[in-house]
Amino acid sequence: MLDRLELYNFKSYRGTQTIGPLHSFTAVIGPNGAGKSNLMDAISFVLGVRSASLRSTALKDLIYRSGRRRKADKKGKGKAVEGAEDEEEEGEGSEQDVSAAEEEEEEADGEEDGVDGERTAWVMAVYVDREEQKEWRFQRSISTSGSSEYKINGKTVSYKRYNEQLEKFNILVKAKNFLVFQGDVEAVASQSPKDLARLIDQISGSLDLKDDYDRCASALQKATEQSVAQHSRRKGVNSEVKQYQTMKSEAERWQSLQAQRADAVIHHLVWKLFHVEEGIRASEERIDERNEELKALREENEKFEEEVRGKKKEVNKAQKEVTKQEKALKAKEKELEEARPELDGIDTKRQHALKKLKQAEDQASKQQADLDTHDAKLDQLKRDLETTNKAAEKHRKLQEKAAREKGISLSSEDLAEYNKLKSQASTKAVDERETLTNLLNDDKTKRDALSSAQDQLDTSQRKIDRLKSEEAKLQERKENAERNEAKVQADLKKVKADLDELRKRKQQIAQTEAEYNEKLEKTLQDLQRAGAEKHEKESEIKFKETLAALKRTFPGVKGRIIDLCKPTQQKYGVAVTTVLGRNIDSIVVHNEKTAISCIEYMRVQRLGQATFVPIETVQVKPISDKYRSFAKGARLAIDVITFDSSVEKAMQFACGNALVCDSMQIARHVCYDRGQEVKAVTLEGTVIHRSGTITGGTSQQGGRHFEDQEVESLRRREAELRGKLADVFKNRPKANAEEQLINDETRLKADLQVVRDDLSSTESRLKGVRDELKTLRKKAADSQKTISQIEDELEQLEAQAATCRDVIDREEDAIFADFCRRIRVANIREYEEKQLRGAQEDNAQMLVFNTQVARLNHQIAFQSEQVDGTRERLESLQKLADKQRKALEQLDVDREAKQGEIEALEQEVQDLSTVLEQLRDTLKDKTSELERVRKEGGKASRVLDKALKEIASCNDEIERLSSERFSIYRRCKLEEIDLPLSKGKLDDIPIEEAAAPAAPMDIDGPEEGTQNVFQANTYGVEVDFDELDEDKQEDGSDAQEEKLLATVNRLQGEIEKMTVNLKAIERLGDSEARFREIDEEFDQAREETRKAKDAFNAVKKKRCDLFNKAFKHIEDRIDQVYKDLTKGKASPQGGVAYLSLEEPEEPYLHGIKYHAMPPLKRFRDMDQLSGGEKTMAALALLFAIHSFQPSPFFVLDEVDGALDNTNVGRVARYVNQRTQHGDFQCIVITHKQLMFESSSALVGIYREAGSKTLTLDLTKYAENGV
Repeated sequence: MLDRLELYNFKSYRGTQTIGPLHSFTAVIGPNGAGKSNLMDAISFVLGVRSASLRSTALKDLIYRSGRRRKADKKGKGKAVEGAEDEEEEGEGSEQDVSAAEEEEEEADGEEDGVDGERTAWVMAVYVDREEQKEWRFQRSISTSGSSEYKINGKTVSYKRYNEQLEKFNILVKAKNFLVFQGDVEAVASQSPKDLARLIDQISGSLDLKDDYDRCASALQKATEQSVAQHSRRKGVNSEVKQYQTMKSEAERWQSLQAQRADAVIHHLVWKLFHVEEGIRASEERIDERNEELKALREENEKFEEEVRGKKKEVNKAQKEVTKQEKALKAKEKELEEARPELDGIDTKRQHALKKLKQAEDQASKQQADLDTHDAKLDQLKRDLETTNKAAEKHRKLQEKAAREKGISLSSEDLAEYNKLKSQASTKAVDERETLTNLLNDDKTKRDALSSAQDQLDTSQRKIDRLKSEEAKLQERKENAERNEAKVQADLKKVKADLDELRKRKQQIAQTEAEYNEKLEKTLQDLQRAGAEKHEKESEIKFKETLAALKRTFPGVKGRIIDLCKPTQQKYGVAVTTVLGRNIDSIVVHNEKTAISCIEYMRVQRLGQATFVPIETVQVKPISDKYRSFAKGARLAIDVITFDSSVEKAMQFACGNALVCDSMQIARHVCYDRGQEVKAVTLEGTVIHRSGTITGGTSQQGGRHFEDQEVESLRRREAELRGKLADVFKNRPKANAEEQLINDETRLKADLQVVRDDLSSTESRLKGVRDELKTLRKKAADSQKTISQIEDELEQLEAQAATCRDVIDREEDAIFADFCRRIRVANIREYEEKQLRGAQEDNAQMLVFNTQVARLNHQIAFQSEQVDGTRERLESLQKLADKQRKALEQLDVDREAKQGEIEALEQEVQDLSTVLEQLRDTLKDKTSELERVRKEGGKASRVLDKALKEIASCNDEIERLSSERFSIYRRCKLEEIDLPLSKGKLDDIPIEEAAAPAAPMDIDGPEEGTQNVFQANTYGVEVDFDELDEDKQEDGSDAQEEKLLATVNRLQGEIEKMTVNLKAIERLGDSEARFREIDEEFDQAREETRKAKDAFNAVKKKRCDLFNKAFKHIEDRIDQVYKDLTKGKASPQGGVAYLSLEEPEEPYLHGIKYHAMPPLKRFRDMDQLSGGEKTMAALALLFAIHSFQPSPFFVLDEVDGALDNTNVGRVARYVNQRTQHGDFQCIVITHKQLMFESSSALVGIYREAGSKTLTLDLTKYAENGV
């Protein structure tokens, strides 16, 4: 086991540090950055692990450095260091940098001590072999120069020797079976099956045989390829020998067949030439018969053509007159339509003026009535004022007279005595006098309040009277506004109804006009199509006759493409026609020579143009098989037609890779979604081109064929529709009728809004008046109630005052008794009342008169203003009415003038329409006469054309047969066929046929009106037909020719199937010698293959054995280890884990699947486990792997980082169980308390001017029960 570690200046460990002794279960603890991972690096370093795992870019970086040295060294960092490190078999690689926390602390330490570290560093691992009870010291040192040195027990050794000694203790550096770095657990948990297989391959030692395995496999493959090549050569030479043996017997049979074929060809050509001559003679006789009829037919045809030209001139003249009259009628109707809106405008203005006049007169009447009312009120107020002034003056005079008559005058002595007695009396009944004074003051206050309440009542009453009058007026105005609203609404409703009716009528007329136009357009199209169809029919017949002539003349002509194929189903008809497109009428010929001959023939005969497709030379692109199953509902066009295999290239040329699709959606999917540059055609004929553009669609033209009766019916239909359209045009509404109604509607809407606004305003004012009336009436009632209450209070005060007065009067009567007797009054109150009451009554009465006068003056002023305002409004309305009367007079004059103008225009339109109908009838009669003449002339023309075409057909037949005869002569000459001749010789036949004479259709014969017979060149050659049987001379059918050709083709087929090589015998011996030589080489190659296979199988077996041994051990251990790690109270049995090979034959070339099922969980893949579950599974795998060739110790760096406390406790328990037997040592770097509490010793690492350690033996505390 590993007893202790000694470090000198290694990374963060300054100076010499001794860590140990290390127990069977040692936990290394300490804060982050203290140097725990550096301890892991030290163990790895001393045991020879390559520096790639030591987190440094170079070995010199492992030496302890102070802060200042580190900063200086960083400037030179990055250069490769060469030294003893290069001697390591693994080599060095770039490493991770020291953690930021460690670097910061190291810098701080260096700055504290202020001195540079040493120039070297080393680590020593003291290992104790328990079997031999011997201590081994493994030491590895490094200097700042980068050199590395290995020592065993103080003796310097090579890396190889160093590693071999470690391997003796089962410490495998390459497999790293003694340590698990920080993060390795996560890597193991997430590794692929392939990576797991490589790990076991390395652990088992099988990987060491990989180079031998690859070398043997390569040698086996090379030997096998050589053996196969030799076998192929042997087989080829053997076949060559057999072939030469067969060639000799074939040569003799070939010569015999050649002679038989030559006789059959001559026999067929003689038969062919005999019937060609017969055909030429029959066609010449038919031409002579038809020439006799031509003259009479041409004279009759010319007669009808002259008559048609005359009738055309008459129709054109009549048509021009109709067109001229229509233009004149349209111009006059337009003038009439322009005049009618002006009359409507005058009527509208007149109606508006009448309405405004009526409104002005009605308002003037109302204002006049208001003025009369106001004048009467003003006069009445003036009379009331005059009466009141007179009454006041009269009252004043009467009061003055009464005062003079009733006045009592006292002497100064009596008056002095009165004042003295009055003073004496004031001292009597003082309380009553004071009470009376207060009562009189209250009485005065109450009477003032009574007067104020009476004034308020009078004011409210006057306002109520005025508001009642205003209410009546507003009510009347409201009723008038409601009547106006109803009238405007009725007018607006009528205008809207008229407008809807007009629009509906216009829509109906427009719809009728559109229907008539559509029918007329269709009729015109049918007429046009009738003429085009007639032309197409004639062109089609002519083309078919030309094609028939080409077929007769040139045997290599197959026919039109459209005639050579047929859709497999009827639904593909339109699509196939669209796909063929411009090639639909292309003529398929055998070769390019035939095409050129046909073109020359058509040029000479002036038969138009045609496209030819030569099968032998036409260039076609291969059909792409991927489109046959590219998309559902899409098929290659060439797959939906049937045709003869002989024209397959022509069909490929015409169709290409075009697709026929069941719908437009499928076509879009192919061309747009799948991005295929291919022509796609739907069943309806719509095309998506390679460029992506879309054209075409279902043709609506149809396949009608028009007869003469249908054409005549169409012409009558055209005239009828034109007449109906003219009637529709006459019945159309006026051009501006809708505009006028829209204007009326807009005006009425505006009037309705004005009326509604006035009504709303009136209703609002009426409501305000009524609300004010309600308030005033309530106010008047309150005032009346107040008056009654005050009057009651005054009566009470008067009663109380009377009581006080009685007391005071008795006292005064006693004092003034003598005085009253002397002045002859009953009592002193009589004197005082006469003098004071009279003055008070006079003042009160005059106050009443003055108040009444002021009120009347105010009312007169207000009424005068009302009269003036009403008079001004009345004068304004009278002026407005006079203005409207003058405008109406002028509008009546304008209307009468415009009405006369319109009537004149209407009469002119009627006259022009009558003339137009007469001209149309004339045109119709002349058109009917022209059609009749055309019909009769057409019949004569067809008879003449039939005769000329028959002659042309006969000449074409003669020319075709002549050309066919020349072709046979030329073939015999070129192929040296011994044709039997009775006259001439084949040498006189030219290679190219002489030019044909001018077309007989364009040249008259010797007699006027006849056609020449085609003169064929015989080149002075006549064939001897004596050897031809009579039966064959009489039978010129295609069946006979097929029979003769079948004989030739059969012989030719047999000849073509034969392969003749006259040099085969000479080459047969060479081939046999070469076969023997190759046979020997083949045996030698087969022996080499056997040896290579044996060597490969040996290495393969050895490698499989090593791998399977390790796998079997790990497989047996993994489940138990996982159970030990995961079992607990809830699941005493623990989880389940197992390994499975992807390929048992050679497992190291494939992967190993690792499955772990935690306790009480269902099966899931590793990537679906939680982090803790993955870690437990990875640890189980690591412990199982370690159990195979286990190292004496196992170092784990923070493998419990992802585990919870429960799983940490399980891992600690498992490690304790393993270490109790003494054959297993585990060193765990951890932060988990449960982990290091379970250990037998602790190594604490802390920072103090570098990393320092403390060691604590926990077994002592366990023994003491701590």
